[in-house]
Amino acid sequence: MATSAIFGTVGLSNRTKALTIPDDVRDAIAAHIAARHPNEAGGYLACTRRGDRLYATDHVPLENVSPRPRRRFVATATEEVPPEPRVFYHSHTSASTPSGLTGTDRRNIRDRFALVVFAPHGDPYSYRLFRLGVFHWRELPVTSGESPEETARLPRLV
Repeated sequence: MATSAIFGTVGLSNRTKALTIPDDVRDAIAAHIAARHPNEAGGYLACTRRGDRLYATDHVPLENVSPRPRRRFVATATEEVPPEPRVFYHSHTSASTPSGLTGTDRRNIRDRFALVVFAPHGDPYSYRLFRLGVFHWRELPVTSGESPEETARLPRLV
């Protein structure tokens, strides 16, 4: 289960078609997840819009305050949470947990975008981005690279 730090009305963004995470931001996410393993880790990606893409510019880790941190990520809002556009992310660290959004995730994440990083051994194996629509979550591609010409899709497990 993941609970995002900011609650409120979820806005819609039909324009966004993908998320690009530059290598340095992806390395920061991976380091945060590895440092917290076997507990779930999470936080936010501060983003800018570039056409129909979100481009991650910074990583804002949050502390997991769940009483069951190996199975759940729960965070408390802080002044460090970036303004929109942003992406809430959390890791799934159990091999039995799917690499996508769980039912609990779908019910509890209040942000418009949610990134699930599947890292059952501490190293990320899969990056799956979801955008909340009117009725359901829809998956969008996640790429890496420093410029639009250099993007490559990040690994995605089902």
